[in-house]
Amino acid sequence: MRLSKRHLLVATALAAWPLAPAAAQAPMSATTQLGWLRNGEYAPIMLAEAKGYFKEEGIDHKIVDGGPGKNPIPIVAVGQAQFGIATNGMTVITARLAKDPVDIVAIGTLFQQAPSSYIAITAPDAPPLKPKDMEGKTLGTQPGTEFLFQAFAKKNGIDPSKVKVVTAQATAEPLMAGKIDYFTGWIVNQTYQVEQEAAKADAPDTVKGKGWRALRLSEWGVPLYADVIFASAETLKKNPELVKRYLRAVQKGMQFAIDHPDEAVEILAKFPGQTEDAKKLAWRFKLQNPLYQSDWSKKNGPLVMDPAVWDGMVAFLKDGEQIPKSIPAAEVMTNDFYKK
Repeated sequence: MRLSKRHLLVATALAAWPLAPAAAQAPMSATTQLGWLRNGEYAPIMLAEAKGYFKEEGIDHKIVDGGPGKNPIPIVAVGQAQFGIATNGMTVITARLAKDPVDIVAIGTLFQQAPSSYIAITAPDAPPLKPKDMEGKTLGTQPGTEFLFQAFAKKNGIDPSKVKVVTAQATAEPLMAGKIDYFTGWIVNQTYQVEQEAAKADAPDTVKGKGWRALRLSEWGVPLYADVIFASAETLKKNPELVKRYLRAVQKGMQFAIDHPDEAVEILAKFPGQTEDAKKLAWRFKLQNPLYQSDWSKKNGPLVMDPAVWDGMVAFLKDGEQIPKSIPAAEVMTNDFYKK
């Protein structure tokens, strides 16, 4: 059952009411289910905890790692966590339109500009990649994402019959070994592996002294939000105050990451369960912080989403025959819990 207009109006009205200091409000608890193991891509969540922003909002907060076999969507849907992080916003749409629909709603996004890309290894002085360059080459992609390439090809004039698509895992090793020409990955993740290998004195000829180039999907006609924060419609209806406080805390964490990247690296490198060291985190932030922002978020605030991007994702999925029908953005996302 979708969140009703009445409930959204109530949430909007509540946002306009003056609030007592968080310490004077009733304490709340919240769990965030990550989409993967905790690393620098979830910096705003971890910084909100480490800097005490959740506590300032009266929230006792817990982070639960994701990983193989831990899909955050059903975990949030059954109430084992109040908030989840969906790696790709399109999964929120497909969940809502599945044969057995899952009543979840997107309430924010960490990446305003998705890092999802088709990555290649090239000479340092090579020209920028163009989509047509993929013709005659081999693309390694993860199972279930092949439709993305088909739609990408259609939008960019690529003859898909001229591109060999094979299954690849989440590492760039096949790309570095020269077994594939393009790899489906995130420029804030697997490209670090490429850079580290290329710098080694004993690196193979396929990568030694070379660099990477990327065709970022959102720059080539694929509207996309990544690391999308979502909650169940029931949580939005029954506990709007928790949602508002939670988003305020994460917004503060996001702004801290953007304004103080060096200090953020020091904090995150020591964060319990962190899988990345300070060196990688510092590298990541140089690429990641610009993607955390957009003209839209600079105008409307961190995490706040553009409904037009959601409409674009819906249209993209419908065109790729991944969903049975189109739905308006208002059925899958809301910005109503942010301060007006």
